[in-house]
Amino acid sequence: VWSSLFALRPWVSLAKAGRSFHDLNMAVLVQELVEAKYAFVLHTINPFTKDKEELYGELVAGRGETLVGNFPGRALSFAMRKGGEPRVISFPSKSVALHTQHCLIFRSDSNGEDLEGFAGAGLFESVCAEEDKEGFQRLHRLNVITDRDYRMQLLKRIAEVGWATEKAFDGAPQDIEGCVDVTERIFIVQSRPQV
Repeated sequence: VWSSLFALRPWVSLAKAGRSFHDLNMAVLVQELVEAKYAFVLHTINPFTKDKEELYGELVAGRGETLVGNFPGRALSFAMRKGGEPRVISFPSKSVALHTQHCLIFRSDSNGEDLEGFAGAGLFESVCAEEDKEGFQRLHRLNVITDRDYRMQLLKRIAEVGWATEKAFDGAPQDIEGCVDVTERIFIVQSRPQV
C-alpha cells in the first residue's frame, strides 16, 4: 500500500493540495473483503443538481474497483428524492466485472486523504490478498437490469442506507462506498464527507 505513493497519481494529488510526501502519516486498514454481487457509490447530495433532498448513486456488478477504477463504460446511475422512488438515469454499459474470492483487503488510512475541501480518497492503492477474477459482464442476465421490481427495491434500500449513514454523521453530506453481497445484505465499506 505504501509503495503506491510513488506512482504518478499520488504525486499530482499531493501537489494540487500543496502537501509534501514528507508530511504524510499512514496506517493500513485490514478488512475482510465482502463477496460483492453489486458495488455502489452514493452522494447524499446530488452533485449535479446540488439538491440537498436528492441522493445520487452509481452501481456496478462485482467489486467496487470496477466502478472507481479506469474501466470503460457506464455504471447504472440513479437519483432518489427523500420520500420518493428511485429514478434510473442510465443503465450500465461496463463489460467487465471484477470478482474476488474470500480474502483480506489492505487499504490506506492517511492524513493526506483528510484535507478540508479535497477528496483525496484513492491517494493510495488498495491491495487484495488474492487477485481479482476479471470476467465479461452479461448485462442481459443481471436482475438489476431485467427485473424492474427487484431493481427499484434494491436502489431504494441502498438510498435509505445512504441517508442513515448521513444521519449517523450528524447530517453531514456523505460520499459513500458500499456493496451488496450475494445474500442481498448491504455493507458500507467507506464513508467520508462529500466535497
